Amino acid sequence: MVKAVIYFVLGVLAGGFAGKLIIERIETNHRHARSVMTLLSFHKERLDAAAKANRCEDFAAEHARLVALQPEIAQAFPQAYQQEAGFKKSADALGTALQTSGPADVAPGTCPTAAKRSQHVSDACDDCHKVYDPE
Repeated sequence: MVKAVIYFVLGVLAGGFAGKLIIERIETNHRHARSVMTLLSFHKERLDAAAKANRCEDFAAEHARLVALQPEIAQAFPQAYQQEAGFKKSADALGTALQTSGPADVAPGTCPTAAKRSQHVSDACDDCHKVYDPE
């Protein structure tokens, strides 16, 4: 009887250890993707806030950060980017929106089209998240 209890406890411990390793592996696979999306979301929110507050310099800085981060989408989701035409189209549409929404009229004090250009970026994000949203 004691032997059976010991084997049972050892089995539970081994199962728990194996389960922990499996969960850590699954989480590691998605860490880069979550990080990229979190950063893009953070800087998009700051871009929107800068556009609403008419802070041209902040708008330009956040726009530059988004432009630099956008190529990470293909690296964070390589399989979806290569195999799903809709995902690739959405990721590339964000790149196009960022190119066409650049801070062309960055003058101290006023950015007359910043809100409109910020909306183009938000629309590109929203179009993708209508289809590819984990929640």
